[in-house]
Amino acid sequence: MRIHPHGKLIAITGPMFSGKTSRLIELLERERYAGNKIELFKPLIDDRYSKTEAVTHKGEKLPAVTVTTDMLGVEEIRRAAKNVDVLGVDEAQFWGQDSLLPKALDELASLNKIVYVSILNKDHTGEPFNNTLDILSRADIIYSLTAICKKCGEEATFTQRVRDGKEIFGPQVQVGGVESYEPRCRRCFVWPPAAMSHSMMHQKADVYSGERATEQ
Repeated sequence: MRIHPHGKLIAITGPMFSGKTSRLIELLERERYAGNKIELFKPLIDDRYSKTEAVTHKGEKLPAVTVTTDMLGVEEIRRAAKNVDVLGVDEAQFWGQDSLLPKALDELASLNKIVYVSILNKDHTGEPFNNTLDILSRADIIYSLTAICKKCGEEATFTQRVRDGKEIFGPQVQVGGVESYEPRCRRCFVWPPAAMSHSMMHQKADVYSGERATEQ
């Protein structure tokens, strides 16, 4: 255990399949090796591989406490944090805004706890999760990871929702793995129709503004 602990909030973000949970597990194992008492939490909704462990797509795992993604779950994290030096939260994007998870993790870091949190950078429509923006703005350290684009092999920062190889769109939160999502680079990512129309309108407006500026 650290003799003079200094609290920190460390965020690990990126698209799916970028190794966020792997990095989280690695960092927590490192803390435990240093003699610190750790506790890892995962959302109840994420039961893809295990209900009692945080598990990576490659099969790496670490025991985890499953909690609900509301204020009750956040309070459970607060209570458990009193008895540990380091805590981790996996898949933080699943917590709703009304759970106040970012604020709670920020406050725990200010109480000299080392807090690691993994969080998806954007949803399947290319928009950031609200919790992601909030947590990253509060973090002392940010690890921004990339994956490999499923289409072209370039660096991927987007997550595409697919079904039978075809891009689909729907609710923001939908738990899934390789059967439902794939990493994409910006060029290969397919935006939802409404977002694409909005983007094209802005591009036309920019071109029109440029023409007017040239004429003047």
